[in-house]
Order: sequence, then C-alpha cells, then structure tokens
Amino acid sequence: MKICINMKLLPIDLPTFVLALFSLCIVVVSAAAADHKEPCNYSDTVNITDGLRLKDGSYSFEGLLISHNLTAAYNYKVVDGIQHSAPKHMRGCVCHLKSCITFCCPPKLHYNESLQNCSANEEHTYSRQMHIDVKFYTGIEDKVNINDKFIVRYEFGCKNKYVDLKNDRFWEWDLFENGTLQREGKLYSTDEYCFTPLQFKKVWTLMPLTCQRYQRGFRVWIYAICTSVAILINTGIIVIFIAIKDIRNSNYGEGLIFHLFSLTIALALLVYLYLKNPLNLTETACRNVGFLAYFFLMLSFLILNIISGSFWATFSQTIIHSWLLKLFYGLTIALAFILKYLVKTIQDSQIARHFKPGIGDDFCWFDVRLWGILLYVYIPIFLTTALSLFCIVRTYCNIHDLPNGVQTVCGKDFKITKYHFYSYCVYMLAVASVWMREMFAYIFARQREQYFVIDFWSGICILILSIIGFLFLLCSNRFAQQWWTIYVSKKRKSPDYTLPPSFRPRGSNRYETYSERRQ
Repeated sequence: MKICINMKLLPIDLPTFVLALFSLCIVVVSAAAADHKEPCNYSDTVNITDGLRLKDGSYSFEGLLISHNLTAAYNYKVVDGIQHSAPKHMRGCVCHLKSCITFCCPPKLHYNESLQNCSANEEHTYSRQMHIDVKFYTGIEDKVNINDKFIVRYEFGCKNKYVDLKNDRFWEWDLFENGTLQREGKLYSTDEYCFTPLQFKKVWTLMPLTCQRYQRGFRVWIYAICTSVAILINTGIIVIFIAIKDIRNSNYGEGLIFHLFSLTIALALLVYLYLKNPLNLTETACRNVGFLAYFFLMLSFLILNIISGSFWATFSQTIIHSWLLKLFYGLTIALAFILKYLVKTIQDSQIARHFKPGIGDDFCWFDVRLWGILLYVYIPIFLTTALSLFCIVRTYCNIHDLPNGVQTVCGKDFKITKYHFYSYCVYMLAVASVWMREMFAYIFARQREQYFVIDFWSGICILILSIIGFLFLLCSNRFAQQWWTIYVSKKRKSPDYTLPPSFRPRGSNRYETYSERRQ
C-alpha cells in the first residue's frame, strides 16, 4: 500500500520555514538563559568557604568584607569553560573588590606538565616566596607582595596548558595590576592562566601557564588530509559540471554546482582554521574566517532545499521559470546572511556563555565545549535536511502517480530526470547520515565530558560523502556519461534514452561514431 503526504507546501516556503524555526530556538534559548542568575562570572569568584560568615550573611575573607548579594553557593567548578560537578561550597565575587591572581596549585605543590596535575614541590623554600613582578599602567614594572596587591585564586583553569621550556619566548610575560596576563601579544584573563613554580636555568621561578587551545597530532592531520582530498574531489566534480553545457544549464546541475561550491569553500576554511594556530591570527581575522565558514556551510544546505523543491515541482508538472529560480537563490543567500548575522549577534550579546557559538574566543570555529554548535549548526542542518527529505518523499509519490508511458515532464526527458532524481536521493541520504552522525557524536561526547575540538572521524565521513557524490552525482549523470563517451573514450553505444540536441552528432545517423563525425 502506497502512502503519500498530501500537503500544500511550496518549495519557496522552505527557507522561510527554516528561519522561523531557527528564530524560535533562539527565543527559547534566550529565555532559558535569562533564568540563570549568578552574582558575577565564575572567573571573578573565589572559594570563601574558609572565610568568616557574619550575622547579616556577609563574609570576611582575606581582610575584605563581601556583602551577601556578592556570595552564592556553588555545586560545580569550571574547567575549560565547562561546568563540572563539585562539592557544594561558597564563592564570592572577591575579584570585584580587589584584583585577583590565579595559582594552579595550593602552596608546596607545583603543576606537573607530564601528569597534568599538582605534585609535591621538593623546593619548599620557593613555595613560600610571595613576591612577583607587576607591570603598572604607567609603564613602570616593580616587584610587589602578592598578598598585598592581589587575592589569590587556586583554580586549575584548563586541562591543556602551554608549556614549552625550550622556547625563550615562553619565559617572557607581563602581569598587569588588574590581574590580566600578556604573553606574545595576547591578553589572558584570570581563568585563562595560572602560576606555578618551574625550574629555569637550575633555579625555581614563578611562571604563568596559559591555556592551550590549539591542537596538534594525528587527529588534526587525519582530519586535514581526508577533508583536503574531499575538497579536491568536489572541485573536480564542479569543473566537469561547468564544462558540460547540458548540466550547467539544467536546474539540477546548476543547483549542484552552487551546493558543492559552497560546501567546498566552507571545508577549505575549516581546514585552514584547524591547521592555523589561533594565536597567529588577529581577533578580527579569527572571527571573520569562522563566520565566513559558517555562512558557506549553511548556504550549501539551504541550496539542497532548492534542488529538492525543483525536483518536486518538475514531477508535479509545475514549470519553474529561470527568473523565479534566480529569485530563490537570491533569497537563499539572503537567508544565509541572516543566519550568520544572528549567530554573530548572539556571540556579541550578554547571553550566558554556554549558549554562545564561541567563535573568536578560544577558537576561530564553534567551541565544542558549549551548546552553540548544537543550536546554531546541527539543529539548522537537521531542519534543512528534513525539509529536503520531505520534498524527496513528495517527489517520489508524484513519480508513481504519473500515468504509464510518460515521455517528458515539464519539457524534460522523463527517464533521464527520474534517473538523476534517484541518484540525488542516494546523495541526500548520505548527507543526512553523515551530519546526523556528527550531531549524535557531539551529544554523546558531551555526556561523557569528552570535548574533542577535532574529531578525525568527521574528516573520514566527509571524504566518504565526497566519494558518494562523485559516484552518484557525476559518474551516474547521463549527460556526464555521454560527454565522457564522446570526448574522452571516443566510443559510442546506442543509449535507451533521448539526449538533448547538444549531444547529438551532426549528421543523419543519430548514433554514428565520433570519428565518423570528424570526417
């Protein structure tokens, strides 16, 4: 029994529908974030459990009086910007009253870079040293007593810390009087660094360890190599599609060219960001490249809606004029710009950090430690893919509703168009599978608190997707097959379908060989 959905939904409404659902998600997220109230940012708080609690609810800590409205009970700690469960304790916004400085470990302990934890320091004498060089805003640098100038926070900050003892620039840094740290031209807040004793030239000295956001290793290279090969495959498909007149002039071929071009640009930008150390990019360049990659990625999926809708219209015997199709593409590009603008606005807003994309903060792409990549990448991709699959189901129903013996649909050869549609269906199922895998891998990784900035399996899946595109979009394309036969293999065989005039030889015999035409 055949069941088809009977709904009056035009393809032109699909991008608008996506924008409406995306805007609704943003409103819900903003409302949820508004209910999350804390007296100040976690980076401005200090554990005051050991302080003296007064009758009015305020706390006396390290010679400071912290009012009740600047204290709160916390049942979590923040590492790498992510909340982790912790025993309930009191924290106060001490850094609002006095500048703070962060130490990795309590006294008599130092950070062990190989074990990534705090270990006993054999040189106990240095652990009690409480002076540090501070650079004042006037440009004067002086050694001050840490307890007199700062409130000490003992926070781990992040798991991956930058330690390069053999690099001379590692030992160069400036600590400002407000507690911020500068190294290699980049400023770090109190939750992005921590001080620990390190041995330099056989002398223990107090050194800041900054958070390491840039990844190296086999994960990066597997992702980069697989994605680069996928880019080359997609580029080859685009070039061949453009070279074949009957493909580039068709609605189907034109849409695939735009889709693959947008996807290829997005992948190329992502590979560049993953191989480029963010510290070597300016903040503006980092943000611009990240948002540009997001724009092209969203555009590639929105164009799939146009292709799917075009097939639906064709087998519904509805002619789409070229000017109307150009209007659809213009609206799709505008919608991609709107999505980019919304995400950029959210990044610059005062919304809770968990709901921000994180582009331009620690990374130039979405921060996988936050919920932003799910809200602004995976959910929009899920919606656009679902709408494309809906159009495909409706198209399949329309094909089987057509009477037997149909030769053309909207002036196009029925067999060729149907064959291209089935090939496109395989590609769309592969697209949906790959990106659903991405979304669920992210969700399961968050549950296990495993935050892989780069998942090398993503590169492998992208490569597999490009191979599927090569096989089903290019090799299975009837126009591409005939083009290859005429201009490459120079052998002809009688097809069981009618080709457009541009592929018919000049002569009375429709199936004369290529060599006979040249004579």
